[in-house]
Amino acid sequence: MNHFKPYFIIIKSLLYYLFDSLVLWKTPSPQKNQLEVVLLIRQDAIGDFVMWLDTAKEYRELYPSENYRIVLVGNAVWFDLAKGLPYWDEVLPINVKKFKTFSSYRRNILRKVNSFGAQIAVQPTFSREFYHGDSLVRASNAFHKVSSVGDMSNRNWLKKTLSDRWHTELIPATQEQISELERNAEFYSGVLQKQYLPCYPKLEISDKREGLDLQPRKFYMLSLGANQGYREWPVDYYAEIAKLIYKKTGWRGLICGTEQERYLGEQLQNICDAPIKNYTGRTTLSELAWLLKKSQILISNETGTAHISSAVGTSTVCILGGGHFGRFVPYPDLPGQTNKIKAVFHKMHCYGCNWECVYTFNDGEPAPCIANVSVDEVWEEVEKIIETLAS
Repeated sequence: MNHFKPYFIIIKSLLYYLFDSLVLWKTPSPQKNQLEVVLLIRQDAIGDFVMWLDTAKEYRELYPSENYRIVLVGNAVWFDLAKGLPYWDEVLPINVKKFKTFSSYRRNILRKVNSFGAQIAVQPTFSREFYHGDSLVRASNAFHKVSSVGDMSNRNWLKKTLSDRWHTELIPATQEQISELERNAEFYSGVLQKQYLPCYPKLEISDKREGLDLQPRKFYMLSLGANQGYREWPVDYYAEIAKLIYKKTGWRGLICGTEQERYLGEQLQNICDAPIKNYTGRTTLSELAWLLKKSQILISNETGTAHISSAVGTSTVCILGGGHFGRFVPYPDLPGQTNKIKAVFHKMHCYGCNWECVYTFNDGEPAPCIANVSVDEVWEEVEKIIETLAS
């Protein structure tokens, strides 16, 4: 059946192209604006968004508020975090799962984006996605539509041929692997037309927050989920780390994550006799960022939570597999800067597989590159941070 998959993708791509064409064929006249409207189109995940913040803040400098109105067309999963930032005037949240359907939801979003009457649309994402970011650039009907030339990880040649024509400018990008921080700086350098040097992202969070119980004062956090089981360090390994932290410091633990990851927190509580609270599904993203700022340390899989933790200034130990090694984590060494993410990994010959694992393992089990990271290796890094905090 797999040999038919390329043909299904071609048919699906053409159907979306036709659907969107019909939606955009007869749209109401866009609104008239006193200021020029700039759309920033970013549809990827939480970690991508946080790593983009270093250059995201620069668009306000490039398009000052006295002349431009910036609208961020963003992913709804990080809307709660984005809406409080001062880099844009409005955030339009998009449910990416609902948007990728032949539905009234997709039709309404496409028409809403078109109605802004934007002069400029910018999509900074390197691994462009035909059904989401590229389609939104097309819907904008902006005079100037800019994206990265991108790679082919989310596209085939049909998608590339169609979507490249929807742009007025494609920013050149090196095709060798560099980190996402460097990739964002490379793209912004192309927009700015002069070199912009990358920095580690920073996220300013207010100290004031009500409704969250933080007794006792000192605590650490654990993030157990990673969207797919093969990317998740075993729960019993996290239990061992929790016991070691409690024995050394007396700190209580706090488990964070989505509602869908609540069962992982419950598993950990059932097998660990160290005191731990399960906060999975209980916080908004901005509340999570606040908790991470108050935390002594985060131990996490490679997720958006690790990037938020580092961005708010909390020391973070990230258990890392090989699928995207070097693209998101580890962060690159940047002169004169200190980054808060310490990656712990077990290097294998197959690193860089894009999570197309060459090994066989059962559903729900971690891939070998994750499973082979030992408790001792993680504890070594955690203990170093604890001792630094105590000094």
